[in-house]
Amino acid sequence: MTHQYTFLINPAAKSGNAKQTWQTLRTYLNEQQIEYIELISQIPGDVQKIAQHFAESQPSEQQHLVVVGGDGTLNEAINGILLHDPQAEVPLAYLPAGSGNDFARAHGLAQEPLESLKMILKRTQQGDPEKVDIGEYVDSKHQMHRFFVNNIGVGFDAMTVSLTNHSKYKVLLNKFGLGKVAYFSSIFRTILLQDTFPIEVTSGEQKEYLPHAYLMTVSNHPYFGGGIKIMADANPRDGKMDLIVIENVGSKIRILYILQRLMAGKHYSLPEVHRYTASELEIKTGRLEHGHIDGEELGTHTFDLNLKTRPYPFWV
Repeated sequence: MTHQYTFLINPAAKSGNAKQTWQTLRTYLNEQQIEYIELISQIPGDVQKIAQHFAESQPSEQQHLVVVGGDGTLNEAINGILLHDPQAEVPLAYLPAGSGNDFARAHGLAQEPLESLKMILKRTQQGDPEKVDIGEYVDSKHQMHRFFVNNIGVGFDAMTVSLTNHSKYKVLLNKFGLGKVAYFSSIFRTILLQDTFPIEVTSGEQKEYLPHAYLMTVSNHPYFGGGIKIMADANPRDGKMDLIVIENVGSKIRILYILQRLMAGKHYSLPEVHRYTASELEIKTGRLEHGHIDGEELGTHTFDLNLKTRPYPFWV
């Protein structure tokens, strides 16, 4: 049977640049006479529904779903499959066309679209999918259940995501390939606005109360924020999640110093930095805070999270 590809495209990714990326890819597919279907999301929620329908169709080993968009698009696709059937194992291919592309960075995927497409075609036709860790959480307080491919964060990084998403400069910067500039400019605004919050972390038999949390991130791999190596030793295939909590018990100058050390990958030794690695975690926050999942906003509220990890097949 000939390999068939269903391309699930989010044209809004990277402030609309993903649409132009798809035009280039479609030209190549036509030239190579590759059998494919294009499905373009029109409104929020489309990606999740389309991924669910693809999984429900019980695709053969020669039928492949390729997600074209950003990390948030991949998040929607994985939730479309697993929220409907938590036992499903439909292999996903991912072609990065967003602003951050941390999943692609963590798993060594090509960032250039045409090169990435060629790698997907080669791997689906000559190899087998590989299982890598994804995260799952339940927020019992708000009756929320979601999966994530990169990270879930509360506090500093979540506020930065929110400010970036609502920045009037984001669209313009993305058009010139400068999406990271919008993120980094938001960091300085967040430093001025973000306050500390209490957090309780349970990891196995260990329970710890941290009264001055400033940044909390649970990740499946080393990266967040479009390439920042917040946990360089995180292993995306070890069946465990990595949590980092950074406290702020000093001044804004001290926070700037901590962030500078974080950017340089030299933050683990700081007394304000707390690191956990576990297959399951419980996290409770004590005040209203911004939250995000794979760069998508979760709103502002308290959190009561139960998190665990599981392997899922990807063409990586």
